[in-house]
Amino acid sequence: MIKVHCIAVLSRQGNPLYVGNFDQQQEDVKYHYLAHTSCDVIDERVEQNRAGDLFLGLLQTVGDMVVYGYVMNTGKRIILVSSVSTESAAVRNALVKEIFQAVHAAYIAHACNPFNEAGSEDRLADAKFDSLVAAIARARSTPSAAEPLPRARP
Repeated sequence: MIKVHCIAVLSRQGNPLYVGNFDQQQEDVKYHYLAHTSCDVIDERVEQNRAGDLFLGLLQTVGDMVVYGYVMNTGKRIILVSSVSTESAAVRNALVKEIFQAVHAAYIAHACNPFNEAGSEDRLADAKFDSLVAAIARARSTPSAAEPLPRARP
């Protein structure tokens, strides 16, 4: 089990498209800051990543929070901020990778929807996308983390 505090989707240039704050005790600005400070690390990892793996792993640790990164094929980035957990690194990475893949699938479902409003590429202000990402974050923040993650329906 990992406690997901925030999931953010950034454009290739680092502009926030979506920032989901799932921690009621922190303000959004803290997670905007963590997402933006991770952009330089993501750029370095992408440059060094010759294998083409989308999962970039642990980007940074700030206090009691850890920041993970994922890059989509289009260059858009997904950032996950969670609490430091006591699980082994292999188990934690597998859980985080599963969350990233589910959020990536939700993004693809959103982007491929022909009924999205024009200009929706600038911001992900879709209630369906937001509720799906929130459900993904909740699914791995609860003790029954063995259940499958919610998936976007075509």
